[in-house]
Amino acid sequence: MSEVVPRPRVGREFFEDLYAGSEDPWGFATSDYEREKYADTLAALGDEHFPRALEVGCSIGVFTEQLAERCHELVGIDVSARALGRARERLRDRPGVRLERLTFPEETAPGPWDLVVCSEVLYYLDEDAFALAVERLRAGLEDGATVLAVHWRPATSTYPLRGDEVHDRLRAELGDWHAFDGRRPRYRLDRFEGR
Repeated sequence: MSEVVPRPRVGREFFEDLYAGSEDPWGFATSDYEREKYADTLAALGDEHFPRALEVGCSIGVFTEQLAERCHELVGIDVSARALGRARERLRDRPGVRLERLTFPEETAPGPWDLVVCSEVLYYLDEDAFALAVERLRAGLEDGATVLAVHWRPATSTYPLRGDEVHDRLRAELGDWHAFDGRRPRYRLDRFEGR
C-alpha cells in the first residue's frame, strides 16, 4: 500500500498567475453555480445584519458586494494583489468595505468580528495552516462571532484538501458551535454560532 503524500499549500504565486490570465478565472460574476451558492450563503445568515464582518478570500469582490448589504463594516482579505485591484474597482462606492492583502491564517485583520466568512478558501491550506485557521475560527467563535464556511465538494487534483474534508474537520473541531448544515450536491455550507 503506497503512502499518501500530502499536497503542498496553494501559494500566492498560483493566484497571481491565475488572475494575470483572467479577469474572473472562476466565473464569480457569471456562473449559475456561483449565483446559487451566494444566494444560499446569504440565506444561511437569516435576516441578520452584522456590525463587523471579515471575508477571507474575497477575490474580485463579487460576493463581497452582496455581503456588504448585510454588514455595517466589512473587511475583505485576499492573497492576490491583482484580485484585490479588481475588487477595489467593483467596491469603490461602498464606504463600509475595506480590502487588505493578507495571507490567512498567518495574517488577518484585527477583530473582534460578528461574522467570519470562509468561502472556498480553506482547502488551499496544508495541514499546519489549516490547524492555525481552525484556531483563529475557534477564537472568533469564543468571542461570539458567527462563522460561515462553504466549499466545492467534487475532487480536484491541485488542492491539499477536499471540500468535504474541510467541513468534516471543521465539524469535528468546532462541533459545539455547529448551528446549520446546508449541504448541496456541489458544495457544503456550515454555520457555526458563537455564544
